[in-house]
Amino acid sequence: MDESEDWVKLPGPRRSTSVPSRLPPSQRLEPRHGHDAAKHPLEPARQTVSKEIPSYLKLVTDSSHEASTLAGEDLAAIADVAGTFRQATGWRLEVGPGDAPRETPNLMWSAPVNPGVGIAPGHIRLFSQSTDANDPGSPVSLDDASRLAGAVGNLWGELIATRHALWQREAELAAGVPLVVRNDRNTPHLSQRLEAVLQAGVDATGCDAAALYLLDSATSELKLRSSWGMPRRRLTEPARPLRGALADLEALLGHAVVLSDPSMHDYWKVPEAGFATCVCVPVASPSMPLGTLWIYCRQPRNFSDAQTNVLEVVAGRIASDLEREVLLDEASLSREHTKQVVAAQRAQQGQLPAGTPLVDDWDVAARLSHAGPLGGTFYDWFALEDGSLAVVAGDALQHGVAGALTATALRSAARTIAPSRDAVERLPEKANAVLWTGASGNQCGGLFQAILESASPRASLAAAGPLRVLSIAAGEATVLAGPSNPIGWQAELHTERVRHEMADGELLLVYGTGYLADCDELTLATLDAHLAQTLEPVARRPATELVEAADGALRAHPGIDAADRALVVIQCRAD
Repeated sequence: MDESEDWVKLPGPRRSTSVPSRLPPSQRLEPRHGHDAAKHPLEPARQTVSKEIPSYLKLVTDSSHEASTLAGEDLAAIADVAGTFRQATGWRLEVGPGDAPRETPNLMWSAPVNPGVGIAPGHIRLFSQSTDANDPGSPVSLDDASRLAGAVGNLWGELIATRHALWQREAELAAGVPLVVRNDRNTPHLSQRLEAVLQAGVDATGCDAAALYLLDSATSELKLRSSWGMPRRRLTEPARPLRGALADLEALLGHAVVLSDPSMHDYWKVPEAGFATCVCVPVASPSMPLGTLWIYCRQPRNFSDAQTNVLEVVAGRIASDLEREVLLDEASLSREHTKQVVAAQRAQQGQLPAGTPLVDDWDVAARLSHAGPLGGTFYDWFALEDGSLAVVAGDALQHGVAGALTATALRSAARTIAPSRDAVERLPEKANAVLWTGASGNQCGGLFQAILESASPRASLAAAGPLRVLSIAAGEATVLAGPSNPIGWQAELHTERVRHEMADGELLLVYGTGYLADCDELTLATLDAHLAQTLEPVARRPATELVEAADGALRAHPGIDAADRALVVIQCRAD
C-alpha cells in the first residue's frame, strides 16, 4: 500500500471509524498494488481500505448524548424481587439487557420490558428448576408464574418511566431558575468573561492562543468577537466569509476538526497563520449554531479525545454565556414592557365610570372582557345639560395594544362631542372623521351611543361598526341596529339612528360582534334568540345581574372566541 495515502480518522468517545479525507481532487490518493502504485501515486481514490494511516486531519464526533440502556440501580432492585419470587413460587426469575434473551436450557417464558421512554432496559424471563418441562418442580403453574413475572416487568417499566420523567423534570426545573440582572460594578463584563474562558481552554490543553468567531444574522460571515494570546487589532479586521471556510463548515456540522499539517492550512482556510497545529470546534446552542472556536499551538502535536472533549466543554461554556447575556437583555426589556403594560392597563381601567348612574326610570350596567391585559373595548356614561343620560360603548377591530389605542381615540371623541346635545346624534360620523383623518386606515371599530331622557321612557340611539343593539321584551329580541361598516374604514359612514319608546321592563342589550368567528345573519339571529331566552326569566333583576347573565350566555354560545368584547344593558323602569 502506498504510504502517502491520506485518510480521516473519526474517533469518538466510544467508537472509531475511517472515511476518506476531504482533500482536493488532486491530492486524494488511491491505494495501488505492485507497479501501478509507483506509476499512479496521485490518481483520485475510488475505493476504501481497512488499514488506518496517520493523517494531518482528525474529526472527533461527539456521542456523549447517547442514553444508557440499562441502569445498574434498577437491576439491583429487580434482583431483590427475583430472589423473593423464587422463594415464593419455585420459579427462577432473571432479568437481562437487550431486546431478546438467548436460548438457554430450562427457559420457559420471557418478555421484553418497554417503559416507552426511548430506552430498552432489557427483558425478563422464567426458568424451571427441573429439566422436565412437564414437571417443573414448582407448586405454581407456568401460567400463574408468567402472569406474576409479567406484572413484575410492568412495574419495572413503570419505575424506569417514572425515573426518566423525574430526570427530565429536574432538568426543566433547573432551567426555570429566574434570571436576575445584577447592576454590580464588580461584575466582569462579557468581554472579560469570554477571554477568561478562552484562556482556560488554552491552559487546559497546553496551547498558545484561542479565537472565537460568531456568525452574523444572515449566517454568511464569521466575525472575530474575542481572542486570547492574539493581538487585539485582529478585532478590527473585517468578517471572513463562511463560504469556502471548510474547517468552519465541518465544525458547524458537529465535528471537532484537528489540523496538524501547516501545508494544508490554506486549503482548510485556517484564519491565523504561524501555527503548526490548530483545532476548530463548534459553538452552538441546542437549537442553532452560533459560530466556531479555534485553538492554536505553535508546535506540532496531537490532540487526544479527552483534550477535544475539554475544548467542546469550553465551547459549550461560551455558548451558555452568550445565551445568558441575550436572555438577560430580553428579561430586562420584558420587565420594562410589563411595567408599561401594567401602567396602560391601570389607565384603561381608570377611565371606566366608577359607579352606576342614578337616573329615574333607568338602570344601566356594562361589562368588558379582554383577551389580554389590554383590550379594544370601553364603555362610559355621563349626564347632559338637560338632565338626560348619555351612554356610549366602543369596540375596536384590533386587539391588545393596537385595540387599546383605537378604543382610547374613540372614547376621547365621544367625551369631546357627546356632551353637546345638538351634536350627539352625529357622534358616530364625527368619530369616523377623527379616525379617518388621524390614522392611515389601521384604526377601525364600532361606537354606540344612547340618550336616555329623564322622567321619560324614550331613548335616542345611534350605532355603527361591529355592535348589535337588541330590544328584549317578553322573551323575544328585536334588532334595532347593527352591525355595519366600522368607524374609520372609509371617509363616509352610514349610521343607524333610532328613537325608541320603551315599555316597563323592556331591556336594551348592546354587544360587540367582532369576537364572533362567523358573523352571518343566521348566527346573529340564533344568538339573539338565545340571549332573549336567557334574560327573560330574570328581566326584573337589577341591570348588574342582567349583564352578568348575558355575559354567561355569550360565553356559552358556540362560535365565541376569547377576543375582546363589550356588553351594555339598559333597563327601563317606567313604573
